[in-house]
Amino acid sequence: MDRAYLEIIFLCGMVFQAIMVLPYLPDYYTSKKHFDYFNKKERLYLLFAGFGYLLLPLIYVFSTWFSWFDYNLSKWLTIPALVLYGFGFWLFFKAYTILGSSWSIGLKIKEGNILVTSGPYKWVRHPVYAAFAAIGLAQILMLQNWMVGPAFLILGIPLYRYRVGREEQQLIIGFGEEYLSYMKRTNALIPKIEEFDFSAIQLRLHGIWNRFKMVIRRKRG
Repeated sequence: MDRAYLEIIFLCGMVFQAIMVLPYLPDYYTSKKHFDYFNKKERLYLLFAGFGYLLLPLIYVFSTWFSWFDYNLSKWLTIPALVLYGFGFWLFFKAYTILGSSWSIGLKIKEGNILVTSGPYKWVRHPVYAAFAAIGLAQILMLQNWMVGPAFLILGIPLYRYRVGREEQQLIIGFGEEYLSYMKRTNALIPKIEEFDFSAIQLRLHGIWNRFKMVIRRKRG
């Protein structure tokens, strides 16, 4: 696939993500305490991440300012790029959907909130950040420029490292031993290997192989 198409798809993803978060913005901006959701350091880190994910890609696509730093990847990398990008958005949407009313912009745990450990939260504690990591990796493959490609992944690290620490402190306070036990079972971003049920995967592959052989036999018959 031509690089221009990858850039268009990347921009479409940015618009799609903006549409996804629109329903949450009124609650954020109408709250008198919305400045308390992020402290000064987090707001600075958010600017860094936004610079790498929004501003730099827009400048790159609609100008030639960074053309000196372009690189060209093999076209076969289009497939993993699109898979990573699609997976990132799917995981982002799935994580928010599973949270439902337990989701909150701020760190404060609301009354009645429950610890969600189903869906993607069964595998990792922070699937939203895992989704951003997948999108950041896809950006390297889709926006083939040394200034822009890795920008989101690199500039988003300070926010992730700082914010996750604060989030987990609040979750430990709010859910106590339940969350500590959950932390032992799961990693932050990458699933633990022991969490995978390889026997189920093997059975699924065996079933697909048997169906494939049946189709071949019918065609030969």
